[in-house]
Amino acid sequence: MSIYTYCLILSMLFLSITLFFIKKRVLEFKYGILWIVTGIIMVVLSLNKDLTEKCAHLLNISYPPAFLFLTGLIFILLLMFYLTIVVSTMQEKITRLIQEFGVLQMGSGKENYLK
Repeated sequence: MSIYTYCLILSMLFLSITLFFIKKRVLEFKYGILWIVTGIIMVVLSLNKDLTEKCAHLLNISYPPAFLFLTGLIFILLLMFYLTIVVSTMQEKITRLIQEFGVLQMGSGKENYLK
């Protein structure tokens, strides 16, 4: 089995699992879309050996299948960055919500609500 076939099988498996989790609503579509795009690009690169070799040559990578793994790694890093932004935004919203809740509790005279 060639490395391209191996990458194709892994990419198809990855894409199938991603779609399964989106269908079962375990993974939200807005977060899964990046995984879907990554899977599709990996499938296209795995199927098109010439495209992979040309891209690898442009980046001066001597072993073209390594370009497939580099592409996957770059997308994973982009996804991690995106999710870090989402977590930061959620943290700000949670802090603001806790502060508003505290103000409401102080106004109603129920200071011991959380104890």
